[in-house]
Amino acid sequence: MSPRKRRMSPGDAQKTASHARQNLSCDDCGATSGQPCKQPGGGRTVCKSRFVAAAIAIRRQARAKRRTPEQAAELAAILAGLPRLSRAEVEAGRSPAGGFTRKQLAAWGVPWPPPDGWLRALLRGEDGSDAS
Repeated sequence: MSPRKRRMSPGDAQKTASHARQNLSCDDCGATSGQPCKQPGGGRTVCKSRFVAAAIAIRRQARAKRRTPEQAAELAAILAGLPRLSRAEVEAGRSPAGGFTRKQLAAWGVPWPPPDGWLRALLRGEDGSDAS
């Protein structure tokens, strides 16, 4: 069974909620990082969207730790070589279903499957993100 389908252990859920409170702001209730959620819902300590974002961040960190230095350098080179696009250009490239097609990603130079951080790399400098 996929790790995404298995229920999280109570200990892992507590670690994820703690990570969410310490490192992420909440779009639902407006709590900033370091603050608890104001109305997390029944039986929760953080809002669901904040919890899910933390779980994704933890999974990405674990995957990044498994990369060799050569793999990390290759990924950095790929992302650095992508063009800078405006948010409007990226939104115009979405498919009718809301995602991105292989053809569109290829037109931007994004390899398939798209690596972690490809969208941030395209939007770097946009909205104050990654001024490099």
